[in-house]
Amino acid sequence: MQSFALGDGIEQEVGVWGMGLGGARQQGHRLLNTGHVRTWKDGRPCIWREHGVWTVDGEGKPQLLVPDYFSRVHGREVDFERDYLVPFIRRYADAVRSVDPNALIFAEGEPQALPPQVGEECSGFVSAPHWYDVVQLLLKRSSPWLGYDAVRNRIVLGARTVRRSFALQLAAIRSAGTERLHGPTVIGEIGITFDLRGGWAFKTGDYREQEALMDRSLCAVEGSLCSATIWNYTASNTNERGDGWNGEDLSIWSADQGRDPRVLDKGGRALRAIVRPYPIATAGEPLQLSYDMRHKVMRFTFRHDPSVTLPTEIFVPPFQYPFGYSVWMTDGTFLKDDVRHVLKYRHTLGVPTHTIIIRPKQASTRH
Repeated sequence: MQSFALGDGIEQEVGVWGMGLGGARQQGHRLLNTGHVRTWKDGRPCIWREHGVWTVDGEGKPQLLVPDYFSRVHGREVDFERDYLVPFIRRYADAVRSVDPNALIFAEGEPQALPPQVGEECSGFVSAPHWYDVVQLLLKRSSPWLGYDAVRNRIVLGARTVRRSFALQLAAIRSAGTERLHGPTVIGEIGITFDLRGGWAFKTGDYREQEALMDRSLCAVEGSLCSATIWNYTASNTNERGDGWNGEDLSIWSADQGRDPRVLDKGGRALRAIVRPYPIATAGEPLQLSYDMRHKVMRFTFRHDPSVTLPTEIFVPPFQYPFGYSVWMTDGTFLKDDVRHVLKYRHTLGVPTHTIIIRPKQASTRH
């Protein structure tokens, strides 16, 4: 109601809220839009006022006329996913496939929620939910022992419990993508905020807090065997304005951290956690993936598919292995492609599952 009034040029005293460990709480009040600026064009009314949702009384104060305007339609309680989101997704998919019948449609529900249920007869969807470590995102503070379970809607305590919870959440979201959208899952957004504690790292150049947070999230991606895209890279990011949207500062690069066209990593943030080895293509089904950021050790186990003849490919970034790396495997052979920074592994057909471990070499053992 107050947002409608503010948009129509009526000043409002609104509550000021902040986040604490116990959740959101009101911290005071503030008078907004004292200049009586209108959102709408001259001569055009607020559309919600025009629809009879609200009006003003004789003293010019906002008055709500239809309290359930957005929660009941034609006498029926509204369910956002059932009544609006899923019909929109299906119309969108039909429109795209009228041009490209084989198009895969990426779909998601509300942030931190399970994917929408599109119906058993639907196919060709990819579940692309957003998932964040919401405690650090909202509080802009890091805590190894405090987390939030968005799937079960509860606080999680204990460093090991938090890490395990994050992986279980992503695994549940991935499973729900198969069940509800009948397709694979890619976490469409995952990342961390870099302006922790008022941007302390910008002053010190010490990004260990951010590295730990990013590593914790990416370990959850690996532990759940999910695919994910990191949010984000913002070419215009600055320490003062962040990503330039809604006070967010999640860019893994910033000009204020340095710029040099000869050094691609210059300006990168928390790259120690972000630039990590991972399987690009697997000749079968991944079973287990982990990366130890401290020791730079990657372990990957998969079950091969007899019909696949191409090798398994693992990206091995020289950023983490400046003196090269050693490979331990249960069986098979490998070939290092130093141009593409890829390890090509060919498994032995007589063994159903295969494990590959990558470790860094030290300067003295490079040869």
